[in-house]
Amino acid sequence: MPAYLYQGSYSSDALRALVTNPEDRSVAARAVIEANGGTMTGCWMAFGEDDIIVIADMPDDESMAGAALAISSTGAIVGGRTTKLLTMDQAVASMGKAGAVMKAYKPPA
Repeated sequence: MPAYLYQGSYSSDALRALVTNPEDRSVAARAVIEANGGTMTGCWMAFGEDDIIVIADMPDDESMAGAALAISSTGAIVGGRTTKLLTMDQAVASMGKAGAVMKAYKPPA
């Protein structure tokens, strides 16, 4: 299954709720991911621009988009973004494909 990185920031209301009533939000994230046929690899809180980081294996792009949209639609996460991840084997294959078509691309002059 393809792997995805989800990063998001909690709204001020969501942060206030978590400070008032601390809870492990990985449980909720896992439920949405599994409901869309995926498996959560991990979930972390983070310093900096993002408050929550999730890595999940999902059946396809639509399943990951469904999970991300469901979470974002609640308003608890603002500025969520999803990145599809490649295995190193996929990355090496992509590099080979790029090399094979380099002559077809002409950069702006």
